[in-house]
This record gives sequence, C-alpha cells and structure tokens, in this order.
Amino acid sequence: MADAATMWERLKGMLESGDLGDLPSMYDQDALFLEPYNPPHRGNLLIQAYLKDYLSGKDDVVIETVRLVSDEDGSDFAVEWTLSYDAAGRRLSELPRATFFGVDNDTGLIVHQREYA
Repeated sequence: MADAATMWERLKGMLESGDLGDLPSMYDQDALFLEPYNPPHRGNLLIQAYLKDYLSGKDDVVIETVRLVSDEDGSDFAVEWTLSYDAAGRRLSELPRATFFGVDNDTGLIVHQREYA
C-alpha cells in the first residue's frame, strides 16, 4: 500500500492541475465522500464528477499542506491544508480545510473521505 504522504501528494497534484483522469484509480468503486452541506457522494466515478464540478471556474489552484498525520499502518490518515484559487475576478487565499481518509489495507484504495471547511 502507498503511504499516506504519497497518496495525499498524488491527490493534491490532481486537484491543483484540475486533471482528475486518474482519480478513480485512487478510490474504491464504493468509496464514500462526505462534506458539510452536501449530500454524500458514493463511488469513485461520482466522487470524480463531483470534484470536477467543484473545480470548474477555479483557476490557479494552490494547495498547501499544513499537517499530515497517519496511523501506523496508513489505513487512516488526516490532512490539514489550505486552498487558494482565482474565481470571478478575485483571489481567494489560504482557505482552511481538513480531510480524513480511510484506506482499505488490502487494496490500498480510499474507501472513506470526510472533508471539513
């Protein structure tokens, strides 16, 4: 299984570039993505579609990792991070975020993700 830092850097790179083509390969086909104020997103393809929609209209996306913590076997990890981007003619900077991940030890795929803003 990939370690937590490697998984986060891979996901971070996709989000910053807006190229989410490989995103389904990181998530279990029945993965669950949760965040406040939105319904749950279940399945790697629906998570990909949601994140594509979320990133539309956002340019120059920059994600800064503040802290990454992981359990010993890497099956659960959390990331505190900030998000900056251009949208509607202005720059939104260093918006605080926290994400918690659950990873299946056998497959190395994300099975659960909870976002906090």
